Amino acid sequence: MINRVKNVGYESRFPFINAARSAALRSEIDALIDRQIEQWYETVPYAAHLEGKTVDSAYYQRHLIETAWRIRLLRVAESKALAEIAKRSPEAAQVWANYEREEMLHDELFIQDLERAGVSRDVFLATEPYLSTKLLAGYFSYLLDHEGPLGVVAYSYLVEYVNVKLEPRKLEALKDSIGEQNIGGQISHSHTDVNDDHPGEVWSAIRHLLRNDEDIDALKRYLAEHQTVLALYFKELYEDKVGATLKVAA
Repeated sequence: MINRVKNVGYESRFPFINAARSAALRSEIDALIDRQIEQWYETVPYAAHLEGKTVDSAYYQRHLIETAWRIRLLRVAESKALAEIAKRSPEAAQVWANYEREEMLHDELFIQDLERAGVSRDVFLATEPYLSTKLLAGYFSYLLDHEGPLGVVAYSYLVEYVNVKLEPRKLEALKDSIGEQNIGGQISHSHTDVNDDHPGEVWSAIRHLLRNDEDIDALKRYLAEHQTVLALYFKELYEDKVGATLKVAA
């Protein structure tokens, strides 16, 4: 007799890469992201604006709005990803479920800071997300339907790595420009990322999802594609809140 049960993760319980190769690959991926960060600062308008001494209030407020919406929209796809991950690796699914449990309600942290910035919850709810945010959520759905969950998990690694690397510097700047008492939500969010080692947690899930060298190549492509989509958002934010004002002034 042949057991017809499939997609429960029992056929590949051992990672394709061992611990040593995992550490080496992670270092390679981190170096790749570092190069993407350099490119980001060179090509994305206002890329370092929130790290400056003077922050445009409209830009800052809209960024908080969009960050909360991205968390709300993406957590739907990320929850769906759990089922697809479980079909491939119960170990990865366990890690991903814990990570999502810790991140699931962090939209509220940004909404709290938004209210401290003078924008009410009602105004937030009445503000439709940018097209770039909708496209990012749509890309997640495409990945789950047609390529699998690896690309969704890759996004989280990119975001968590960048947050842990750059967020402390940004928060120090915001303490001076916005006031430490006004960014408590963002500080709490960063505290979770750093102290719960979210990059390491997500990398553990990735390691269990990699099955061959083609998956490793795909991981690298996903990181580049995610940066492209994220750049669309920051360009849209700049054009809406800064570029439009400059055009009026001119």
